[in-house]
Amino acid sequence: MDAPIFDPSGRPVGDAGAAAPAIGATTSGATGPTNGPVAPPSDFVPMSLDDARLLLVRGHKVAIGDDDPMLMMVTLHQAFCGDLDRLLSARLTQFSGQLDGLLKVTGNSLAEVVEQTLETLKDKTVKASLDQSFALAERQTLAMDALRRRMRWHGVLIGFLSLLAAASCGLVFAIVYNLIQ
Repeated sequence: MDAPIFDPSGRPVGDAGAAAPAIGATTSGATGPTNGPVAPPSDFVPMSLDDARLLLVRGHKVAIGDDDPMLMMVTLHQAFCGDLDRLLSARLTQFSGQLDGLLKVTGNSLAEVVEQTLETLKDKTVKASLDQSFALAERQTLAMDALRRRMRWHGVLIGFLSLLAAASCGLVFAIVYNLIQ
């Protein structure tokens, strides 16, 4: 087994034979896709200067000091990543607000269209119901008129038959009266 490597300041920076984990890698299981902004895992640690040193020691077996240009680039990279993270967070907030506004406008417009459509359908339904009611009333009126005409005809016929029956009874009564006398 190899001996640990020391950087120029005299600190041990890691085991020379150990495999370097990925910078910022987590030990927790992978999570599935989520909706909305995704925060880094709670145990996520961005690459620090010591991580950069350890990476170079493990990968290239080279120890570097605090004034190394590579560490300065890591510091700048961290600052740029922080700026990018703040910019993206601001843009996400801005886009979320715009999206909420669009959804409200679209939702209100959709609600108005649905209400207008329902009113139109309601008006058409009421009109159709009224039209059907008037048509039914007209058919009933025609049926009642036909019934009245038939009842008048039947009344005339019953009156004629009643007169005929009364006349027949009178004739029979007269014949029987004449026979008895």
